[in-house]
Amino acid sequence: MKYRLLALDLDGTLLNSRKEVTPAVKRALEWVRERGVHVVLSTGRIVGEAAEFARELPCDDLMVTAGGTAIAAASDERILQSWEMPCEIGAKVVEAVQSRPVRVMIYVGSKIYINEYSNRDFVVNYRVEGFHANKIVTEDIAGEIRKNHLCVTKVYALGEREVLEQALAEIRPLPGITITSSGADNFEILPAGADKGRALTRLGEMLGVTPAEMAAVGDSDNDAEMLRAVGMPVAMGNADPALKALAKYVTADCDHDGVAQAVYHLFG
Repeated sequence: MKYRLLALDLDGTLLNSRKEVTPAVKRALEWVRERGVHVVLSTGRIVGEAAEFARELPCDDLMVTAGGTAIAAASDERILQSWEMPCEIGAKVVEAVQSRPVRVMIYVGSKIYINEYSNRDFVVNYRVEGFHANKIVTEDIAGEIRKNHLCVTKVYALGEREVLEQALAEIRPLPGITITSSGADNFEILPAGADKGRALTRLGEMLGVTPAEMAAVGDSDNDAEMLRAVGMPVAMGNADPALKALAKYVTADCDHDGVAQAVYHLFG
């Protein structure tokens, strides 16, 4: 099978542990694009953050963002299609996290709502311009959602596992949601049925590429549906064991140019 599209997660996949794209990986992406392959970012980050990376890399304009709840264009940071939670469900999910000692990111369209507890940490430790340009800091995020009838696309919480489990105990009974994560120290809440696999399939329709003609590379639980959806699922060497079990090929880890190794293996 000749694969026509390569979908790449960002954190732990395209980015190494220092949040960098190495020269070797960038050269591999240039090489595969010269062969007419679509290179598509598929990330949990909001459109403004993802676009920041897309503009610096040899990749397509179309992207999967916000964990698979949105398809967006990097060139103008425009969301083309999105999947959302009903307002009240989103507010109840947010209520379970906003008053606890966890860092939160609440995705609403192209904006991201955070509370002051989260902002204190992100100002110091999270230096991505696309994030700070699109954040809205408010203490009662759930109240803002209800007052302005906002539809949430994703809720991300990062913190101690014990505190996360307390929040999840309140969230799990809610209808119409999907729970996933990108690591043991976080969880992500998405609308039911929304994931990277579904969004990537829809993006492929826009480009005239079938899932069987796609390869995808990831490292975490939130990449699982993307790997299940494509013809060639690839797991990073640093991936969760459960994700490696879904893969047809396991490449090197993100600190040893795993994406470059996968590119030359699949398209060489």
